[in-house]
Amino acid sequence: MPRTGRDHVHTDKTTIVARYCEGESIKALAAEYRVSDAWMKKQLTTWGLPVRGVRDARILRARAQDPVVTEQQPPTCGTCDGLVAAEREARHAHDHSAATDARVLLRRHQQHSPDHRPRTEC
Repeated sequence: MPRTGRDHVHTDKTTIVARYCEGESIKALAAEYRVSDAWMKKQLTTWGLPVRGVRDARILRARAQDPVVTEQQPPTCGTCDGLVAAEREARHAHDHSAATDARVLLRRHQQHSPDHRPRTEC
């Protein structure tokens, strides 16, 4: 039996990527295309898109509604990207202490660093 939901996802790849980059959630996209959240997340990862958190999605949606905010802030924060990557690697290695350390450092950086710039690119 053919999996029509998955076929539609592959057919509408450009639309899905654009909507995800504008801030729409994986859960919302999966529900619309009648596929599981896990499968949609895996598909987006396969297409080379970073899986983002709720905070990043909110920032993207806010910037889409207010173009002035988009022009004022630089596109990315290298420190945040490095700490997120360190947390991901630690979780993959099952090093929960290092993952927690990375999350704490990320939160401190975002709250107290004057050079922090929220991520805008998808």
